[in-house]
Amino acid sequence: MGTFGTGAFASDGAVDFLEELAERAPERRAAALEHMFKFVKDKPELLWRDFFPDQVVAAVAVVAASLSGGEGFSEELADEELASDVRLPRPAPELAPAALDALLFVAGPGRPWHQGWTDPGDAAEAVDTINALSQVLTEGGLA
Repeated sequence: MGTFGTGAFASDGAVDFLEELAERAPERRAAALEHMFKFVKDKPELLWRDFFPDQVVAAVAVVAASLSGGEGFSEELADEELASDVRLPRPAPELAPAALDALLFVAGPGRPWHQGWTDPGDAAEAVDTINALSQVLTEGGLA
């Protein structure tokens, strides 16, 4: 059984995604994230087959880490020991709207990210993670 935590980078799927992103040159990462968000939007029926909620949350958090207000996510990425530093080389506010749409698809109220938390504390922490990401994307994407 894999690790699955309430943080944006606290699951095996998130770490696997970060490792794949780390293989790309830093200047190509924003395009890869944009492609993922477009794929989620255009192929929602492939959820659980070609992409998973924890991967999307991790991708969104990489974008949030580049924005004003996303310093906490940036620090988490810098501290990750399981993947190379995958932070974007520059802020990417142009990705914020697509990232927010993808986040809401997998982690809006009642969506897959929130299903399966058996501990009420974990469920509340998962909601907090998504709320923090949503706030950074909304506010930081306007800058």
